[in-house]
Amino acid sequence: MNSNLKRIFTLTRLRRVFCLILFVAAVVAVLGAINSSRANAQRANESASAGDDDWGRVDIPFPIVVPSPPQCFSCFYPVEFTITFDDVTPPALPPGFIATNTQGPPPLWVTSNSGLPTPPADTPPNAAFVDDPAVVSDKLLDLLGLTVFEALSPQLTFRQNFNLEASDQDSDLGFDGGVLEISVDQGQTYQDILDAGGSFVTGGYNRTISADRGSPIAGRRAWSGNSDGFITTTVNLPLLIIQGTLRWRMASDTSGSSDGWRVDTVDISWCQLPGELCSPTPTPPITTPTPSVTPTATPTVTPTVTPSATPIPRVTPRPRPTPGPRPSPPR
Repeated sequence: MNSNLKRIFTLTRLRRVFCLILFVAAVVAVLGAINSSRANAQRANESASAGDDDWGRVDIPFPIVVPSPPQCFSCFYPVEFTITFDDVTPPALPPGFIATNTQGPPPLWVTSNSGLPTPPADTPPNAAFVDDPAVVSDKLLDLLGLTVFEALSPQLTFRQNFNLEASDQDSDLGFDGGVLEISVDQGQTYQDILDAGGSFVTGGYNRTISADRGSPIAGRRAWSGNSDGFITTTVNLPLLIIQGTLRWRMASDTSGSSDGWRVDTVDISWCQLPGELCSPTPTPPITTPTPSVTPTATPTVTPTVTPSATPIPRVTPRPRPTPGPRPSPPR
């Protein structure tokens, strides 16, 4: 393991990590503001629904979120994959999933297409399912082989439908519950997703598990009570995961039971830095073109020939008659 990690963190890759840090610094403030506003809205929704919880049922009005490819910065490209449990025949789980009971009797997590809680699937026909027994149990569903490195905005979105034993007197108290855990060190240790640096965007934990009934997750925040059908949970994952594992964990206590927990439409996405250092194409400087002076042709002046005036004919004077000799008057 140590030799593998040394190969990962070479000097060349540290240069890429430095590039990554520059992007992380630019988005931390924005993500913090978004998460804070969404968390406030979530708490307001939970408080509004708590007053109607007379039968141990919690109505959680989270919006249905349709996964979409992540919007990535320049030099990063989107990575996304989705698991719907619909390509296998129940009770078999899809490749990459492993079910284990560390406490309690069978059954384990299985793929299911019928039964409670209803509906049985978010995208029919199948979903992952585990029961909620009346004895102490600790039932794990692990998704193996998740590696996120030199990446931004890793995020998990899934749909879940749960009806797990909870108090009908205290809307914040659960008896049986489910949590999301993660291992970022090849399965050696597991932590709650929040303790590992993750954060809920929507659909986070809604109750605290009782500490006096023997639950394996006593005292922890968890999903418990009744979700009243499928709801959407979206969580920001830690930035560095080396051959990690995502774990859906259902734990029950010494008394009481309920319908169980269903998980479907698991979507994981992030923005990946390319294998080589990114050299963005520089934007060419904007230059104002100097207009070229096009010589204007000076038209040649063609002399206009003024026609000679036609001479006006002179009137030739008529010859006057020569006067004859006047006769002399008689004397």
